[in-house]
Amino acid sequence: MLVVLGTLTAAAQQPAAVATIDNAPIALSEMVETERAFAAKALVVGWKQAFLEYFADEAVGFQAGAVGIAKDQIAQAPDPPKDAALIWEPRYGDVSGSGELGYLTGPVRNQAPGRPVRHQTYASVWKRQRNGTFKVILDIGVPTPQAVPFAPGVQRAPFTNRFSGDYDDRTPPLSAADGVLNSALRDSQSRAYRGRLAPNARLLRPGVLPVVGESRVLAYLAGQPRYALGDSRYAESARSGDLGYTWGTYQLARRAAGGKVEEGFYARVWTRQKSGQWQVALDVLQPQ
Repeated sequence: MLVVLGTLTAAAQQPAAVATIDNAPIALSEMVETERAFAAKALVVGWKQAFLEYFADEAVGFQAGAVGIAKDQIAQAPDPPKDAALIWEPRYGDVSGSGELGYLTGPVRNQAPGRPVRHQTYASVWKRQRNGTFKVILDIGVPTPQAVPFAPGVQRAPFTNRFSGDYDDRTPPLSAADGVLNSALRDSQSRAYRGRLAPNARLLRPGVLPVVGESRVLAYLAGQPRYALGDSRYAESARSGDLGYTWGTYQLARRAAGGKVEEGFYARVWTRQKSGQWQVALDVLQPQ
């Protein structure tokens, strides 16, 4: 699963119900089953050991305003209370046509005796390793005011015009699309994302429930301040050229209460349309 490293305070628990995905490719089902096995392992050996096992060596983590190797950050995190529980399950996502890169998102419940239950939503990017298994390569999540609603089971993201051409040196790189979006965000968030959102795009922001769908995302962003800066730090796409992810840093132009400027890290999952255009399928901000 995928949560902010700074909030990892508990072991995990596997959901009792077995979710199904209609007409899903084998690779997506493998990712979902790996997520379930990850949760089950955390319940047995504790979240630290499970996270170290299910995260790739190159996985990136964002903690305390710094980017670093996720496994190093996990190893340095304090041990969670034994009677606490971090419960999650995958409910939505997709995988590349080549089957080696994908993402999952779903609800998280952080609970401990004597404390109110805290809710989150997570987003994880998974990559197939040389031995054929999937591991987490990017981990980020946000707190929500209440439990996040999802449709029953596990849903595959709609993607009817998937890119199916050759991915070669002439294909526009994902890093370029990410950089262009960051530049446009310095003018207006809503205008920047207009025309760049995939069907059923999901926006994850701290303190609010996920904003889903182009019209709702653009309406939400219309009330948000423009970016003072956005710095693309990394981009990777699947061999099939139809799915990828980026991450970087951001700073908003408007100061928050108390005069503090909001800044932090962003992560985006992109899908590539048949026309060759990259569109944002999942967008997350983690303020520092």
